[in-house]
Amino acid sequence: MKKLIIITQLLMLALALPVQAQNKNFRKDFEDFKNKARKEYSDFRKKALAEYAQFVREAWEEFGAEPPVDIPKEEKVEPMVTPEFEEETASWFSKLFGFGKKDPQEEAAKKAKKEAREAEKRAKKEAKRKMREKTNDNLAIQQVVKAPAPAPKQPQPLSEVVPVPEKANDYMAFEVFGTPCKVRIGNNCHVRLTGLSGDEVADAITEFTKPQFDNLLYDCLQERKKHQFSDWAYYQMLLALTDKFYGKHTNEGTLVMGFLYSQSGYKMRFAHDNSKLYIIVASQYNIFKKSFFYVDNECYYLLENVADDSKMSVCKAKFPKESPLSLQITAVQDFNYNPVSERTITSPKNPDFSFTIKPNKNYIDFFDTYPSSYTDNNFMTRWAMYANTPLDKNITSQLYPQMEQKLSGMSPLEKVQQLDWWVQGTIDIRRENPNQGCFLYAYDDDVWGGDRAFFGEETFFYPYCDCEDRSILLSHLVRDLVNLDVVLVYYPGHLAMAVHFPEEVPGDFITLDGRKFTIVDPTYVGSDVGESMPGCKEKGSTVILLERNS
Repeated sequence: MKKLIIITQLLMLALALPVQAQNKNFRKDFEDFKNKARKEYSDFRKKALAEYAQFVREAWEEFGAEPPVDIPKEEKVEPMVTPEFEEETASWFSKLFGFGKKDPQEEAAKKAKKEAREAEKRAKKEAKRKMREKTNDNLAIQQVVKAPAPAPKQPQPLSEVVPVPEKANDYMAFEVFGTPCKVRIGNNCHVRLTGLSGDEVADAITEFTKPQFDNLLYDCLQERKKHQFSDWAYYQMLLALTDKFYGKHTNEGTLVMGFLYSQSGYKMRFAHDNSKLYIIVASQYNIFKKSFFYVDNECYYLLENVADDSKMSVCKAKFPKESPLSLQITAVQDFNYNPVSERTITSPKNPDFSFTIKPNKNYIDFFDTYPSSYTDNNFMTRWAMYANTPLDKNITSQLYPQMEQKLSGMSPLEKVQQLDWWVQGTIDIRRENPNQGCFLYAYDDDVWGGDRAFFGEETFFYPYCDCEDRSILLSHLVRDLVNLDVVLVYYPGHLAMAVHFPEEVPGDFITLDGRKFTIVDPTYVGSDVGESMPGCKEKGSTVILLERNS
């Protein structure tokens, strides 16, 4: 029996040897194929870089900078408060700040007055509802602005970028908006730029065919993917990297940034004013407040601030398949969480509808660099850019579970009404403690010196906001928490919104493709769903379409 077992094992081993040899040969063939493909990718990129460098030697032309486009000035529309809100707010404050022992007779008298007031309030509310049903105005629409086209996929390199393990540099750590990143970079990545002539720039560019720059580019692309960085965040990441390693505003740093940016698939051109090297960037969107150059019938923006009448030599050399910058932010970016002081936001209409949040300062810092823009030659599209950017997961994880619990069991109309009142309200009427304020109203001109729209997170962070900020934020809440379609509604000088409800809702509305959207105005403090702010609906409206968040 023992001999039989040994013989069987020997036979199995003998049969396995050809299979093992076959697997070994297969792995070798696969590795050979992979290495060959990598070499072909590398050779293709090196050839493209060499051809680009040759073109750089001669393809320079002088261009004058076009002056920046300013954000249009808006007429000021004062926020308004319904008469009922003043009484309700006074009552709410007396409850909030009441103290001391209370006289029973006085309390009984107060209770009777309160019951009378409540009955009167109910009667007024019912009368208001019936009046709203009688005056359901279908507001005139002067223009419908389509939402920006869905952002294309992020630009990709001309060919696959693969790491080169041999003699790889150590990793260097750096931060972008408080978020750690790392790339392989070392002394052999220093480039020498002796001047700004075509030959001198081209000679420096030939350095980028060396393997250490393959690793550097590969690591940058991995960080973009890891953090889901938008195009603008990736641009800022490359700027942070080159500023740290090459020094701020150095010509060498600009040259390497231009290499990394273009090899990541983006459309850019080098430019210089005989002393400083710049990169100018093609954009899918018209960017406010930035000088630009018309090159080959396309706008290239200078993202650094220079004199409006600057003249520069621009290199017209380009790469195949390059794509312009997109300013859409379609995914939640993974910035590290850096909480700021908590803010408690309470609805004066419903003291139980109260939430405490801590915004992410890293997100706020990123948005502080974000350039305001528009598309399709229509300034109105700028608001859609903010309203269609998903809220930071750190905000939604703090806020949405609590809100969903409070809104549970309500109809869609009741949910929208609670959210609207919450964004309308102002607790700190005396403005003595902005950190506890609930969306305190102020004009952008008074706070920022000019128009500045907020992303949703910024409205939670800054103590003051205006009508466009409130409407943008409320549009997020309604789409995310009530799952209804929303549009922004612009009257001259004022921005509100409208919601498509599944049930019949009284009040002012607009009609789009046969669908009724009821007006909701978070700046008309104390108003109900369906109430337009007095003086606005007579002006006619522009409707800005938005994407559904979910």
